[in-house]
Amino acid sequence: MSNDAGLKDWNFQVLMLVQSMLGAITPNFRMVVLSRDDDAWVIMFYLQDDLEKDVEEVNDIICRYSAYQDSNLQLKWEIVFGCGELPVVPEADRVVYRRKEIFD
Repeated sequence: MSNDAGLKDWNFQVLMLVQSMLGAITPNFRMVVLSRDDDAWVIMFYLQDDLEKDVEEVNDIICRYSAYQDSNLQLKWEIVFGCGELPVVPEADRVVYRRKEIFD
């Protein structure tokens, strides 16, 4: 895919990520964002705590997501831990999941 992924490509990737996350999201997941970096898709997972079971869930999500793709998929992914303020997501990126958070 080119750097300028079209709407059809974005919609496919969002759908495949959502399908990959079904049943895997726990209350520890704060946000999941899909973006592009050159020719690679980038998935950022924001988790509150560094829990082994949730890191394993992320690995399973990535495995399922990759299985939905052709062999040309270029993918980067990262897990960010913490309970601070979530970043503002650039307009070009897609927030695929975000939990409700209330701060007093």
